[in-house]
Amino acid sequence: MARQSLSVSALAALLLALLAAAARADGPYDGAWMMSAVTETFTVQDWATACGPPPVSDTLIPGGRVTVAGSGGELVIAGARTLRTDQCLDPLPTLARTVHSQDATSWRTRCATPASDPRHAVVNTAYFVTGTDAITLAETGRYEFTINDARCVADVKRAGSLARVVPAAVPPPQPTATSEATAAPPAPPPAPRVDCRSPGDPAVLQVRPSRKVLEAGGTFAFRGVVLDASGCGTGTPIQWAVGTVAFKDGQARAASPTIDASGTLTVPVQDFGDATFDVIATAAGKSARASVEVAIPADYAALLAQSGLGSSGELDTPAIAVIATSAIGAGDAKAQDGARRRKTVFVGVVGGLVTVLGVIALFGARRGRKARQAQAAAEERHAENMRDFERRKQEREAQHEVRMKAFQAGLAVAQQQAAAATARGIDTGPMACPTCRREYAAGHGFCAFDANRLVATRGHEELLRGPAGMVCPACRKGQNPGVKVCPTDGEALLPVAAAGVGPTADTRGKICPACGARPGGGAVFCSRDGTALVLVN
Repeated sequence: MARQSLSVSALAALLLALLAAAARADGPYDGAWMMSAVTETFTVQDWATACGPPPVSDTLIPGGRVTVAGSGGELVIAGARTLRTDQCLDPLPTLARTVHSQDATSWRTRCATPASDPRHAVVNTAYFVTGTDAITLAETGRYEFTINDARCVADVKRAGSLARVVPAAVPPPQPTATSEATAAPPAPPPAPRVDCRSPGDPAVLQVRPSRKVLEAGGTFAFRGVVLDASGCGTGTPIQWAVGTVAFKDGQARAASPTIDASGTLTVPVQDFGDATFDVIATAAGKSARASVEVAIPADYAALLAQSGLGSSGELDTPAIAVIATSAIGAGDAKAQDGARRRKTVFVGVVGGLVTVLGVIALFGARRGRKARQAQAAAEERHAENMRDFERRKQEREAQHEVRMKAFQAGLAVAQQQAAAATARGIDTGPMACPTCRREYAAGHGFCAFDANRLVATRGHEELLRGPAGMVCPACRKGQNPGVKVCPTDGEALLPVAAAGVGPTADTRGKICPACGARPGGGAVFCSRDGTALVLVN
């Protein structure tokens, strides 16, 4: 009977704590939270060597304790890196927010790079309140790079979660001495000693310290223990491992830390500074993580002072993983048996709390289902936008191909006419560009700096004395006076001074891919056929 009364009391206390936590979920989110590591998973669709090494799946942000604060309807998450619910996770500097929305339990943001940026990227980020004191974050995106006619495409998914840190119960105030003499209260009975000769099933895994700052080349022994529900050591074996290592510069290292079966961690001496990773202890199918920060000797003192951990460089509060559903101290105990009426009252209170908790759980489940549906809808919209983008891109490429065929046909006719004039011995004299007014000797057909077709100086005096032509800002090709829009790209033309037409400062050798000519003098186009020059391999 005593055991049943204690169990009812413990269940009532647990239900009251859960009810208080659920009530807090509807209020402000300010306070301390624990954030999991934010992982990123890349799916490479198409990648060329010109784009450099392809992206690799890894940890974007390490996990740890963070502080959440409200700001104008948004959440600011301060930790290893400050996050906001109105910004994207991707740190690409050219990404800018284009769309943002929010409601009572979610925040959504869309970011994109400018249209002129060859590193085209579109990213969708969402934060969702998924349950009692829990927030999840997800980000999807696509990257498309075009470098030297090489196309590189990769998709990414990022995910993480936050859980509110529930503060420990405040102990009751101690009685203070008064000027009046009072009788000393009776001494409390001594706490019953726990018999640990026969420990129970594993209940909790503890790892100390939960945070450690190390110097490169250092060694440290982590301490782990598995306790039963009464706080007795069970002797359950613990497996130790090292998590993913992240460096501040984002570059990989050949060296890596090691940990032996006893939990002793060894950090490499060479080429291993400014790194963070987790030490993972696993027992009975559950894992607890302790975070480690490593600095080179020159930076160790500054990192130690910044961490606020003192000269030891460790946070002795243990990292905990609950193995069993019962908490420490929830074992058998004896209590005085109350009256039947008291038991009836307790049963009624527990029944009412169970009913209220069931209603709250149903509400939380519905809200979580709506959040998942909203996330699925956001991903579907992103996929539809990407399909629409691919369709428009294919249409532009088809139109560009038609224009290029027309240009090549016109170029072939001009070359045939020039060859026929040369064969007949016709000397057209000096040539000039209608756009930039540069002069060329006979035999050249195109301007080396804007690719416009040259005209004979003799017979075109009025054209060369009148207004100059303009240049397309996209393809850099010049057009005759009177033309306002580029026939190839559809862009509005700019004056020669604004477009910056002229010799380039690039001294590397270039070659015409059509005729093989190698003009110098900072030329951009071939003066024989107007083809854009490329670098010599």
